[in-house]
Amino acid sequence: MKRRAVLVATTASVLPLRGRGKERKKIGRIGFLPAAKDSPAFNALSDGLKDIGYVDGDNLVLESRDSGTRLEHLTELAAELLALPVDIIVTQGPYGLEAAKKATKTVPIVFAGVGANFPGLTDQENLTGVAEEIVASTVKRLALLKESVPSRQRIGIFANPNNYGTQAYMRNCEDWGRSNGVMLHVYNVSDPNDFLPAFDRMVADKMEGVLAFTDSIIFRQRKLIVKTALKYKLPGAYPYHEWVEAGGLLSYGPNLNLTLRQQIPPMIDKILKGARPREIEVEQPQSSIFVNLTSAKAMGIALPKSVLDRASEELS
Repeated sequence: MKRRAVLVATTASVLPLRGRGKERKKIGRIGFLPAAKDSPAFNALSDGLKDIGYVDGDNLVLESRDSGTRLEHLTELAAELLALPVDIIVTQGPYGLEAAKKATKTVPIVFAGVGANFPGLTDQENLTGVAEEIVASTVKRLALLKESVPSRQRIGIFANPNNYGTQAYMRNCEDWGRSNGVMLHVYNVSDPNDFLPAFDRMVADKMEGVLAFTDSIIFRQRKLIVKTALKYKLPGAYPYHEWVEAGGLLSYGPNLNLTLRQQIPPMIDKILKGARPREIEVEQPQSSIFVNLTSAKAMGIALPKSVLDRASEELS
């Protein structure tokens, strides 16, 4: 099936579901995978639903399941949500989407935090959501890092070899590196215990900066990564706003929590009101530059005006 065109999202104002007279309210049940209860992602989705009239515990039940670092358990957690049952599964990240796709081909799935190049993104009728162009944006992050610290020519890359997009990210970054005199070295990480040893090797190899590829395992270790990068004064460029919130120097990409609050709830509303997922256009998030001035100061880096002028937000 050929998928319809990707649209840039707008936040719609949607009327809440309300009972009439003494009619019973229709209770929608939404499953969120993977997400811990009261995590920033959970709260963003809950707040976005509340913005359009769906209140958890009133006319909506928002269930969440999280496997922590044990992503291999997501398929059974998806099955657990379906057994409740839920009306819709919302997923964040490729592993959550893959698990939900395996678990059901009929219950609607609304995805976020995945690339437009995710395999099989449009091969099921029960899918819609927000997908980003990750391959091109990975090279933009590398270019942003080089623009921010022009003297740094040896960049270490955190990559999960098991991620569906890693090879495409690497090919594009290598092409850019050859054209711009930047040497890249990949440090494979597929488990939380891989990161500190990878940093030790990175320091021994005299790397001068850090690039993190888009991956759920890497994203979950962002606090450790930015803390250790700061310790070794390694400037880094990262995929999402959440990295800069955690103390990362730079990011280029979406604000995932904003996507969950603004773009996903109207899709849920349409499905609860009878729309089929295939009738709802896949949207694209807004990508922006974010910088952390406190981290820049701690590393002794003066970010150039060309970067600061384009930044959507400066955290300090």
